[in-house]
Amino acid sequence: MSFGQLIALASFILSMGTIAVTYWVGTSAGTAELCNPFIDGCTDITHTGMKGDGGFIFRGGMIAACVFFIIWWQVMRVWLSGTNINSNRIALNVMHFFGVVAALGLLVGTAVLLPEKDSTRWGVHVRGANLFFQGMLIALTMNYILILRAFKRGLPVPSIRFKTLIIAILWIMTVGFAGVTVGVEMSHGKRIIEWWATLFIGIYFLTSFWDWKHIRLVNQQQY
Repeated sequence: MSFGQLIALASFILSMGTIAVTYWVGTSAGTAELCNPFIDGCTDITHTGMKGDGGFIFRGGMIAACVFFIIWWQVMRVWLSGTNINSNRIALNVMHFFGVVAALGLLVGTAVLLPEKDSTRWGVHVRGANLFFQGMLIALTMNYILILRAFKRGLPVPSIRFKTLIIAILWIMTVGFAGVTVGVEMSHGKRIIEWWATLFIGIYFLTSFWDWKHIRLVNQQQY
């Protein structure tokens, strides 16, 4: 397994695995409502990871996942710039900026969650969560465009079809529901979209596992 594959796999497992474990712990302890949130929207992701043991797992796991998200964006930037196929440095830098800012938004929004709802700084959390979804949509869209351009110029991208499908789904959800926005109180529809959007973002990170089989993190001048 290459370094790039490790980052892609860790980004997915830490984020999606943390949410899954937290929800299981929360429902077992009675601090989270048991349902199929992808269909019922009975709860949002935030409220599955606030109280009890689930809260510690959620905060620790998601903050760690955010660190790997940041590393993932750096690996992606190096991969695309190191191929000599993508010469648009401005686009790469903007993509990287929004990706890192989105990850930092989620990190801060997660860090302020406390077991007692009244003690949580909801303004910070909501802004951080929205920054994650909106910033990540911009970053992933730019990333897909740059990858598609490189693919057409000869860069091997085994996951290009999966990336195309995921980006299309994310934009359909965004347009259909007037954006993926997070609030203290959310409708069932918004909750459902939050769960699905989070899953597809995680899968997008994972798709790079098949693209980065032989990735080497070296300075472009060494090619």
